[in-house]
Amino acid sequence: MLRSHGVAVMAVFSALAVASNYALLAFPQIKLMDSLVFVSAYLFGFGVGAGVAIITWLVYGSVNPLGAAGFPLLIVLMVGELFFAFSGALLGRRWKRSAVFGNGRRFLNKSLVLGLTGLLSAFVYDFWTNAIDGLLIYRSIEGIALRWITGVYFALAHELADFVFFAFVVPILIVAISRVSYVKSDGTSI
Repeated sequence: MLRSHGVAVMAVFSALAVASNYALLAFPQIKLMDSLVFVSAYLFGFGVGAGVAIITWLVYGSVNPLGAAGFPLLIVLMVGELFFAFSGALLGRRWKRSAVFGNGRRFLNKSLVLGLTGLLSAFVYDFWTNAIDGLLIYRSIEGIALRWITGVYFALAHELADFVFFAFVVPILIVAISRVSYVKSDGTSI
């Protein structure tokens, strides 16, 4: 992918992720950001997905009506979001970044795999961010356990929302974006 094309793709996906985060501010833990990071990595590779993850958290984590994330936590959130970029790039490579999902049973199978990928990625993200947040706040193993326990409701909401978005929205985004921007099986685009 041309460098300027990759930068443009990162800018568009990051803008969409930040705007959708602000639009969904009333619904904690329910965000399209993870799906957009995943789709950008799925279609354009890990580098683009990682760029979208970092840029999105840099903006949303710094300019947020609910409060800024602060330096150490912002880094933790960025690293956590990279799990979505990694899973997107991995699945995109495995499925050859194909926009073709087939009909009927094949579509349902891929949709279920995407949903489970979103759920698992969100679980890893929540596990990681709550653990490090507990360690930063309480500076103990007990603090990590406390954050895991007190964060269960938010983690479950996040994981369920990502399952739904990944199963139903992500396939539509992959097909639609692939029709607009031809993506070759090796991840390069025209």
